[in-house]
Amino acid sequence: MNFLKNIIVVVFLSGILLSKPIIIKLATVAPEGTEYYNLLLEMGQRWQEETNGQVQLRIYPNGVVGGEIDTIRKMRIGQIQGSAMSSIGLARLTDSIQAFTLPMGFKDYDEVDRVKEAMFDDIDSELSDSGFKLLFLVDIGWVYWFSADEIAVPQDLKDAKIFTSAGDYVTVELFKKFGFNAIPMAETDILVGLQTGMINAMQTVPILSASSGWSALTPNMLDLKWATFIGAVIINDEVWSRIKPEHQKAMMAVAEDIGKKYQKNGREMEVKAIDAMQEYGMKIKTPTDQELEVWESFKKEITPDVIDTFLSQEIYNKVTSAIDE
Repeated sequence: MNFLKNIIVVVFLSGILLSKPIIIKLATVAPEGTEYYNLLLEMGQRWQEETNGQVQLRIYPNGVVGGEIDTIRKMRIGQIQGSAMSSIGLARLTDSIQAFTLPMGFKDYDEVDRVKEAMFDDIDSELSDSGFKLLFLVDIGWVYWFSADEIAVPQDLKDAKIFTSAGDYVTVELFKKFGFNAIPMAETDILVGLQTGMINAMQTVPILSASSGWSALTPNMLDLKWATFIGAVIINDEVWSRIKPEHQKAMMAVAEDIGKKYQKNGREMEVKAIDAMQEYGMKIKTPTDQELEVWESFKKEITPDVIDTFLSQEIYNKVTSAIDE
């Protein structure tokens, strides 16, 4: 009888252990309450529904986990299992993401979409090699220059103190070749850096400039598409492999739907963010034809350094081939 009771207890406890939900802690620098945060929240709620509570998402917004480089380190040791990450962090995991940071490389979103299609498999494969599952990849806006003082031509950037992400030695080296003064710091320290004058210029997307309060200290925007900002949601392969295949399939379907919303909303919100910042006094500098010629000349001058330092000739060729289709 005691033996039978023991068997029942073991089976009961095993059932409890097996039913214990998988918790995915996901970090992002996106501020709480923004559309980007709300979409992640929706994704988590739908994951929980689709997996009958077996997978639960906990979101850590506002960079409370640290910058994206810190997040990667914490994902590798299991403290964090997922991240909604930008090009800044993704560049540490996949060289192919640099395709989208080619200075002045894109004219419109049609070109961006063609490059995304051309580079997706490479990015997916390289992330997998780094130990991460790619759930979706989207562009989240054009990268513009925002600054305390007006920027009209490249020389103005050479006189500025430009934010670069801490640990991003490649960008620092590249900016030095451009003649730029790069100041590395964590993304979470940008506001303080602007307030103290440690930095006075940065390349970012309008929605982040507006939602993070940076625009109040960098009230000048140069209307020149410098690059495109890429975002992705990734999960540590170790935790992904513990999820049932049928749940993985359902979660991927949800993630792809959220990715489409990210994409659509991001492009719409970009315009709204610019309008809102203008209402609060932001000035937009539209380059003259003569100034555009200076920028075009600068682009030709720096492209060899970009290929040499930032992205390979192979990636550059794929980008230009996709654009020229």
